[in-house]
Amino acid sequence: MKLPLNLLTVAVLGAFSFAANAAEKGTILIMVNSLDNPYYASEAKGASQKAQQLGYKTTVLSHGEDVKKQSELIDTAIGQKIQGIVLDNADSTASVAAIKKAKDAGIPVVLINREIPVDDVALVQITHNNFQAGSEVANVFVEKMAEKGKYAELTCNLADNNCVTRSKSFHQVLDQYPDMVSVARQDAKGTLIDGKRIMDSILQAHPDVKGVICGNGPVALGAIAALKAAGRDDVVVVGIDGSNDERDAVKAGTLKATVMLQAQGIAAQGVTDLDNYLQKGTKPAKQRVMFRGILMTQENADKVQDFNIKS
Repeated sequence: MKLPLNLLTVAVLGAFSFAANAAEKGTILIMVNSLDNPYYASEAKGASQKAQQLGYKTTVLSHGEDVKKQSELIDTAIGQKIQGIVLDNADSTASVAAIKKAKDAGIPVVLINREIPVDDVALVQITHNNFQAGSEVANVFVEKMAEKGKYAELTCNLADNNCVTRSKSFHQVLDQYPDMVSVARQDAKGTLIDGKRIMDSILQAHPDVKGVICGNGPVALGAIAALKAAGRDDVVVVGIDGSNDERDAVKAGTLKATVMLQAQGIAAQGVTDLDNYLQKGTKPAKQRVMFRGILMTQENADKVQDFNIKS
């Protein structure tokens, strides 16, 4: 998928490019997982737009969840003496060394979406309240299921702590209802293709399944595709992420609810915190900040665009 040009101020893949007429405040590097993914593209969009408003030039890169590539890009950034980095890191634990390397070189790093397990290395860590998001969508799931019936859980990627948290929050709600019966729980690795494949298998093994609760949006859309192919429009599906495709599925009624994660919001806040530190020496009041997810249903789906909701 080719990234729309209006998503990013500057997109540089594989190499840095710094124009001679860089903004007076210097350059902020924005690094996310994949610019082909709408969530990460929205993070980049939110950070780039905010940085430009504040007078910075931006360079946007993707590490593809490759820790080595991420470290090499940070090395290049240090060599170019950029002002700061907004990073959705490649791996929570393995990324600590690269972030510390930037800090030691005098380049502050703001983390968004994915935390690291130590404080005082990044300037601030801004994430989503995945427990709140999971709980809200699980409550809608129970309501749509009328508090009973067989259901399956498709997790998004159990190697990601965010997905583990979502699954735990699902079960804190679902396990309170004895007539809600779990018949399958499988890791769909966060992808639409795996979501569809696993849902196909579940339908064969459990043709009486009545609901599917999904750890992220692509998995939910994959499950919906499998259900559609099987002619099963009676199965309740919910998810978490809030992409435009999920929004359209909510409007169509095939996805009963999702929680929109504020991708642009956390990225813009990260740039604001970075600017306050660079220009005033002011550190954020807290090391870790969480943004609430926003429950999306047919009532508010029209207001959603690129992981942002109009007030």
